[in-house]
Amino acid sequence: DLSILRQHTRYGVTVDPDDSHIRIFWQVLSEFTAQQRTLFLSFIWSRTRLPATEEDWDDQCMKIHTLECTSPDLHLPVSHTCFFSMEWPRYSSVEIAKEKLLYAIVNCVDIDADNTAEGRSNMAMGRDDEL
Repeated sequence: DLSILRQHTRYGVTVDPDDSHIRIFWQVLSEFTAQQRTLFLSFIWSRTRLPATEEDWDDQCMKIHTLECTSPDLHLPVSHTCFFSMEWPRYSSVEIAKEKLLYAIVNCVDIDADNTAEGRSNMAMGRDDEL
Protein backbone atom coordinates (compact mmCIF):
# COMPACT_ATOMS: atom_id res chain seq x y z
CA ASP A 1 0.00 0.00 0.00
CA LEU A 2 1.64 3.21 -1.18
CA SER A 3 -0.14 5.37 1.38
CA ILE A 4 1.40 3.35 4.19
CA LEU A 5 4.83 3.48 2.56
CA ARG A 6 4.51 7.26 2.21
CA GLN A 7 3.65 7.56 5.91
CA HIS A 8 6.86 5.69 6.68
CA THR A 9 9.15 7.69 4.41
CA ARG A 10 11.76 10.22 5.45
CA TYR A 11 13.71 12.47 3.14
CA GLY A 12 17.35 13.51 3.22
CA VAL A 13 18.21 16.99 4.44
CA THR A 14 18.41 18.41 0.90
CA VAL A 15 15.16 16.77 -0.23
CA ASP A 16 11.71 18.30 -0.08
CA PRO A 17 8.77 15.92 -0.57
CA ASP A 18 7.38 18.46 -3.07
CA ASP A 19 10.51 18.42 -5.27
CA SER A 20 9.60 17.45 -8.83
CA HIS A 21 11.84 14.37 -8.84
CA ILE A 22 10.16 13.13 -5.66
CA ARG A 23 6.70 13.66 -7.14
CA ILE A 24 7.93 11.72 -10.19
CA PHE A 25 9.14 8.91 -7.91
CA TRP A 26 5.73 8.50 -6.28
CA GLN A 27 3.98 8.65 -9.64
CA VAL A 28 6.23 5.89 -10.98
CA LEU A 29 5.47 3.69 -7.96
CA SER A 30 1.75 4.35 -8.37
CA GLU A 31 1.95 3.11 -11.97
CA PHE A 32 3.80 -0.09 -11.03
CA THR A 33 2.05 -3.44 -10.90
CA ALA A 34 1.93 -5.37 -7.63
CA GLN A 35 4.82 -7.54 -8.86
CA GLN A 36 6.92 -4.49 -9.75
CA ARG A 37 6.27 -2.99 -6.30
CA THR A 38 7.45 -6.24 -4.75
CA LEU A 39 10.63 -6.03 -6.84
CA PHE A 40 11.06 -2.42 -5.71
CA LEU A 41 10.87 -3.43 -2.05
CA SER A 42 13.41 -6.14 -2.67
CA PHE A 43 15.67 -3.62 -4.43
CA ILE A 44 15.52 -1.04 -1.65
CA TRP A 45 15.07 -3.25 1.44
CA SER A 46 15.68 -6.91 0.54
CA ARG A 47 12.12 -7.69 1.60
CA THR A 48 9.12 -8.54 -0.52
CA ARG A 49 6.38 -6.93 1.56
CA LEU A 50 5.78 -4.11 3.98
CA PRO A 51 5.31 -4.80 7.68
CA ALA A 52 1.79 -6.01 8.40
CA THR A 53 0.98 -3.64 11.28
CA GLU A 54 2.10 -0.26 12.61
CA GLU A 55 3.73 -2.06 15.52
CA ASP A 56 5.69 -4.24 13.10
CA TRP A 57 7.19 -1.11 11.54
CA ASP A 58 8.85 -0.27 14.85
CA ASP A 59 11.15 2.64 13.95
CA GLN A 60 11.81 1.53 10.37
CA CYS A 61 11.20 3.94 7.52
CA MET A 62 12.16 4.31 3.90
CA LYS A 63 14.69 7.07 3.31
CA ILE A 64 15.06 8.96 0.04
CA HIS A 65 18.11 11.05 -0.77
CA THR A 66 18.83 12.92 -3.99
CA LEU A 67 21.56 11.45 -6.17
CA GLU A 68 23.33 14.65 -7.16
CA CYS A 69 24.90 14.35 -10.60
CA THR A 70 25.33 16.46 -13.71
CA SER A 71 23.28 14.20 -16.03
CA PRO A 72 20.60 12.59 -13.87
CA ASP A 73 18.76 10.99 -16.80
CA LEU A 74 21.85 8.86 -17.45
CA HIS A 75 21.98 7.40 -13.93
CA LEU A 76 20.20 4.57 -12.20
CA PRO A 77 18.84 4.94 -8.67
CA VAL A 78 21.11 3.55 -5.96
CA SER A 79 19.75 1.50 -3.09
CA HIS A 80 21.19 0.85 0.36
CA THR A 81 19.26 -2.21 1.49
CA CYS A 82 20.65 -2.31 5.03
CA PHE A 83 19.18 1.15 5.59
CA PHE A 84 15.96 0.85 3.53
CA SER A 85 17.29 3.80 1.59
CA MET A 86 17.65 5.03 -1.96
CA GLU A 87 19.48 7.78 -3.82
CA TRP A 88 17.05 9.04 -6.46
CA PRO A 89 18.32 11.17 -9.38
CA ARG A 90 16.53 14.35 -10.45
CA TYR A 91 14.94 12.67 -13.48
CA SER A 92 13.38 14.99 -16.05
CA SER A 93 10.28 12.89 -16.75
CA VAL A 94 8.11 10.08 -15.45
CA GLU A 95 8.97 8.00 -18.51
CA ILE A 96 12.73 8.18 -17.94
CA ALA A 97 12.34 7.58 -14.20
CA LYS A 98 10.14 4.55 -14.77
CA GLU A 99 12.54 3.09 -17.32
CA LYS A 100 15.52 3.55 -14.98
CA LEU A 101 13.76 2.21 -11.90
CA LEU A 102 12.38 -0.80 -13.78
CA TYR A 103 15.86 -1.59 -15.06
CA ALA A 104 17.30 -1.27 -11.55
CA ILE A 105 14.70 -3.44 -9.80
CA VAL A 106 15.02 -6.22 -12.39
CA ASN A 107 18.78 -6.17 -13.01
CA CYS A 108 20.48 -4.68 -9.93
CA VAL A 109 19.88 -7.37 -7.37
CA ASP A 110 23.23 -7.59 -5.57
CA ILE A 111 23.30 -6.24 -2.05
CA ASP A 112 25.86 -3.47 -1.60
CA ALA A 113 28.08 -2.72 1.37
CA ASP A 114 26.40 0.63 2.08
CA ASN A 115 29.83 2.19 2.43
CA THR A 116 29.00 5.46 0.70
CA ALA A 117 28.42 8.97 2.00
CA GLU A 118 24.65 8.46 1.83
CA GLY A 119 24.89 5.07 3.51
CA ARG A 120 26.87 6.59 6.36
CA SER A 121 24.37 9.49 6.48
CA ASN A 122 21.56 6.97 6.91
CA MET A 123 23.44 5.34 9.77
CA ALA A 124 23.91 8.75 11.38
CA MET A 125 20.14 9.33 11.22
CA GLY A 126 20.01 6.60 13.82
CA ARG A 127 17.04 5.15 15.58
CA ASP A 128 16.13 8.32 17.50
CA ASP A 129 14.29 9.94 14.59
CA GLU A 130 10.52 10.00 14.76
CA LEU A 131 8.37 8.58 12.00
